[in-house]
Amino acid sequence: MFLRDSAIARFTSAMLISLAITSATFLPFLLQGALASPPQPHPKPDPQAHDQAPISGYYPEPEPCHGDCTGIHDPSMFYEDGVYWRFSTSGNISVASALSLSGPWHYRGALLSDGTSIFIREDQDIWAPSISKRDDVFYCHYSVSYIYSQHSEIGVATSTSLEPGTWKDHGAIGLPQNSRYNLIDPYVFQEQADSPYYFTFGSYWSGIQQVEMHDHQDLIAWGGQANDITNIVGNTTVNQAVVEGASMHKFGGFYYILFSVGQCCRTEKDLVPPGDEYHVAVCRSDSITGPYFDQQGKNCLTESGGTTILASHGDIYAPGGQGIMEHPETGKMVLYYHYGKCT
Repeated sequence: MFLRDSAIARFTSAMLISLAITSATFLPFLLQGALASPPQPHPKPDPQAHDQAPISGYYPEPEPCHGDCTGIHDPSMFYEDGVYWRFSTSGNISVASALSLSGPWHYRGALLSDGTSIFIREDQDIWAPSISKRDDVFYCHYSVSYIYSQHSEIGVATSTSLEPGTWKDHGAIGLPQNSRYNLIDPYVFQEQADSPYYFTFGSYWSGIQQVEMHDHQDLIAWGGQANDITNIVGNTTVNQAVVEGASMHKFGGFYYILFSVGQCCRTEKDLVPPGDEYHVAVCRSDSITGPYFDQQGKNCLTESGGTTILASHGDIYAPGGQGIMEHPETGKMVLYYHYGKCT
């Protein structure tokens, strides 16, 4: 049974879809009860597709955000010295800040004012930034790609400040190209200061990949081997049930991996059938390297498992591109994401 807790802090960001622009909003984070039962074997794989909400009000309505809250895609959030920072796709990584999650948010500029040193082709873009910190250094991992391409790269920039204009671009981190994955959607997870880094990336093709990094220098220039990269979430179904954009969190002794499922960013005239659009799913494990299971006990690598915790509802369309942070004042988990608003 899923848990609803109105006391849990929540935040979302907005994106442009279906020719309408949303406002950024709040929404409860339903992770705690999403996988309340221990994983049990399941005989058949099923797609990571979502059903209608089982009870009225299952996906609470958004609440307002103020300031620069529209046109945001793939947000990454970081809190430092009393300020919330938000980084997002495009605009050479758009940067905004606010004194509270509800805003008002103010645009601060581009993280990479001169763009990236990575070149794929003229119409490339910079996607899905992910912010982490090691000692006094901030890392921004990002993707360089273009629509429908599998020829992508993951790059990184560093700074001792989150301010635009202070970042040094290091270019690609050196992860190898491979026909079984796409080098996009990076995310860095470290449980404790002396723990290894676990770097997740990927989408479409064979799904979410993970590689363990023992030295923070690997975050800038990876020195591993191709066989160090393992597949931890996959999807063997057809049509729109692809997976991408993973983020990780540890809670209550379990490791949770959240990811986006389905088709993102369609225009009004190119929408997919209901249920095939973006939504957020989760799997968990008692080991960070897996195996991961969903609420029904399906293996999230071999059985296309994934429990939906957020999907289209009302005039909220295709939520995804999610991330997780801990509220600095309450200690509650915060889920933030983008979505489109139906008109």
